[in-house]
Amino acid sequence: MENEDSFERFSEQARQVLKLAEEEARSFQHGEIGTEHMLLGVLREGESGAAGALEALGVTLERLWKAVEEVKGRGSAPVDGEIGFSAHAEMALELAMKAGERQFPARGDKTSRPLMGSIHLSEDEAAKMVQDGKLTPHMEALGITLEQVRRGIQEAQGRGVQLLFDQRAPINTPTAEAERRRHPLFRVSTEHLLRGVLRVAEGTGTTILRGWGVASISEVSALMFANHGTLPLTYREYELHFTGLAGRAWSLAHEEACRLGDSYVGGTHLLLGLLEVGTGIAATALSEQGINLASLREQIKPGYNAGDWDQPQSIKLQPRLKNVIELAANEARRRHQSFVNTGHLLLALVRKQDDHGYEAGLLKSQGADMERLRATLRRRLAEHNALTEEEAESVDDGGGDAAVYAAGASVDVIENGLQSRELDKMLLALYPFTIEARFVLEHARLSATNREQPVGPEDLLAGLAYLGISKDTRMSKILADTGVQFGNVQKVLKDRPGQQGKAAAPILVHSALGRACILLAADEAERRDGPGSPIKSEHLLLGLLREEKGVIADLLTELGTSVEALRARAEAMAANGPTSN
Repeated sequence: MENEDSFERFSEQARQVLKLAEEEARSFQHGEIGTEHMLLGVLREGESGAAGALEALGVTLERLWKAVEEVKGRGSAPVDGEIGFSAHAEMALELAMKAGERQFPARGDKTSRPLMGSIHLSEDEAAKMVQDGKLTPHMEALGITLEQVRRGIQEAQGRGVQLLFDQRAPINTPTAEAERRRHPLFRVSTEHLLRGVLRVAEGTGTTILRGWGVASISEVSALMFANHGTLPLTYREYELHFTGLAGRAWSLAHEEACRLGDSYVGGTHLLLGLLEVGTGIAATALSEQGINLASLREQIKPGYNAGDWDQPQSIKLQPRLKNVIELAANEARRRHQSFVNTGHLLLALVRKQDDHGYEAGLLKSQGADMERLRATLRRRLAEHNALTEEEAESVDDGGGDAAVYAAGASVDVIENGLQSRELDKMLLALYPFTIEARFVLEHARLSATNREQPVGPEDLLAGLAYLGISKDTRMSKILADTGVQFGNVQKVLKDRPGQQGKAAAPILVHSALGRACILLAADEAERRDGPGSPIKSEHLLLGLLREEKGVIADLLTELGTSVEALRARAEAMAANGPTSN
């Protein structure tokens, strides 16, 4: 790229990929970094949605190393000095930059609601800005004013200052390319890098993938979206438990939330709990970064809503914290470790995708180097294939701390949820789903998350209906023609009674009916397309429609249609051949 400063606008993860790509080029003794080396860098980094998408499509490091050697061979001598990008790699980087630009909201759409972003800071920081009469360059660039800061202080009432900014405002939707690339919101991610590589049809990387039938941008993009969820695209079966130290940190997180009087247990409370344990992988790594409990506590103010801790059901888990639990379990599974320890929890809490999140911001304000912290955690988790000595000694029998309240989220409850979640992962492993079907499953998960219910048949229908918004397929047309539109489904689900007075479970799982519908969809795929055939979106719909009475029948009646009417259309669609990839 002509302007080396542009790399400052790449995320830490994307810069790491490019660093690893250079290492791969030197390893092959190639004189320049090509698109094939960029793909190897994505796979070696291994934590991004881009890496997960490639792995789900069967692209492994070993397979790609072999292909690069067959196509490009190896150089005759080591490469010394600086190494640049090939013409194809330069093109991929430019296309990645353009993909990053598309994150900006469209300007001039007066019918659109404001797309609000927010910045959180302490009242002391805000007061100093008002006193000095000067904002940070970052806040000025986002269009935030000193008057907003003054109002934020008045509204804070000891609970921190929240400043909102409209991402669709003219100042945040620059039209000139140079302005967009200098803007604080501009960011090139690893996913953008992969899209850039795939758009260079002549590149060696794309040529190799195309030979494997993998180079479809739409397929890879759909998988990258699915990989942002907590359900991994690849599966390993484990019976996961918390170590004693991890369970203790969980209990202390609840105590911290109670001490602050918050109505929820969130990531900041878990961060305090991990540090308060005083030993183990997480506490040691944080201490080495100069993080201590007293100073961190000073930075964490009570949340915006006070909770009544005498009424346990009034205290909930922050939705993001539920994801952290499952992501920590995924980290353990990736390393073939059957216990979730404090290192897994902290690594999930501060992963690169959340580098601009509140917990990462807190640690940075205390002087932590996030990249070094993550590297330390990964190294220590890798060094001890099971557990560190001190954590191994602390493993209990899974009894957990029964005194942990707040949404009934004891360690026992979490572990039971994780085991149940294994059934969901097993279904995805046993049956091949098309990419579009995985897209439906991920939107079903989001629907259930919003309702704070297990993933049921109604969420699968909502996921299918979402196709009408994002994809122009025969499936979406059939659903729309029969009145099954995403907005209508959402409205009906919102009006339905939930679990009255019952807190949502810590781990989101599929209900028994939800799993049954997936099994019925697998049966539809086998009966219609033969054994081992992939499950498509139409098979998911036909699986939902197998029962004349029940949840889906009632829902369709509320939507003004029926099982019989929708099944007739779906049967005709399935008979007319494939509709999705």
